[in-house]
Amino acid sequence: MEIQNIDKLLQKYWNCETTLQEEQLLQEFFMQDNVSESYNDASSLFNFTHKKQAEKLGANFDEKLMSAINNRQKRHITIKLFAPTLKVAAMIAFIFVVGLSGVIWINSTKKQNFSETYSDSYAAYKEATSALDQLSIALQKGEALSLETLVQINQLEVDWNKIDSINNTLYNNNSEEDNEEQITF
Repeated sequence: MEIQNIDKLLQKYWNCETTLQEEQLLQEFFMQDNVSESYNDASSLFNFTHKKQAEKLGANFDEKLMSAINNRQKRHITIKLFAPTLKVAAMIAFIFVVGLSGVIWINSTKKQNFSETYSDSYAAYKEATSALDQLSIALQKGEALSLETLVQINQLEVDWNKIDSINNTLYNNNSEEDNEEQITF
């Protein structure tokens, strides 16, 4: 066989495009002793596959296989003895986990009850009084600022009646336009 044909067949082989007959031709070529050193890699591959294809099963293969199957079945028997016990244990563990998660969920959704955090009642009274004093001061400042703002607004001499009439006029015009838009649709 010509080297050019071998190169073409090898290229097809590496691209996974060869037929069985072409692969057989390649294998026969590489089984020869006078293969060029440039084909050492391909020759090693085809020699290896030829050797593996030539291997046959031993005479006692069936006996070894059957003994392996029988030994495996014996292991299953021991597992089958414990299967009911394992099922019961799994069910108990499942029920325990579900119950525990239910208790935790119920306890987390309960309203928090206020409890005494101070061991000294006088310290608790003092702390509460301090917090209420601060709240009182903040409310007094807010009230003072509100009164000051009202005084400034009254000093502006605004005619509130005019603002109300403008507001009513605008409101009436907008409602008339809305009515017209509703009519046109």
